[in-house]
Amino acid sequence: MTPENVIRAYSDMVYRIAFARAGTKADADDIYQEVFFRYIRKNPEFRDSEHAKAWFIKVAVNCSRKFLGGAAKKREVSGEWLTENEPDGSVTGEGSAYSTPEERILTDESKAELYRELQKLSPDARLLLHLYYFEEMKIAEIAKLMHRKESTVRVQLTRAREKLKTQFEEEVVLGLLRA
Repeated sequence: MTPENVIRAYSDMVYRIAFARAGTKADADDIYQEVFFRYIRKNPEFRDSEHAKAWFIKVAVNCSRKFLGGAAKKREVSGEWLTENEPDGSVTGEGSAYSTPEERILTDESKAELYRELQKLSPDARLLLHLYYFEEMKIAEIAKLMHRKESTVRVQLTRAREKLKTQFEEEVVLGLLRA
């Protein structure tokens, strides 16, 4: 596979991980670039597509961690790049519709609502949910990738789910009170 084909094949996945971890378009762009700079510099040989996927996930997580300064440093997510500019109220980003992976993810209001609630979680919680649900990684794989015990990942994943559920329930209640 040529470098262009490899980049094309793993581009969206790397961007989604960077965006899930960073929470802002600008930071995700920086992380995304760093991952592919490392790929081009190192030019690793992959045994198969699973090996390549694992390499890109690990590098994306490590670059995110390094870029964000570890778990202790949290950034505030403004969400300013989100605009409602479709007649049906769907959310797209600035510029042409669906030009980046995160814009393709946010194609309707329910997904935009999920995005807003996910951004209230810590970067680690967002990453855990992303790896488990979107990249379909097993808990053992996530534990190995994040250098944690499986039991720790299970507990953190459960807590992230509960926090997300609580946030959604609070939003529904607040919406009813405002109506």
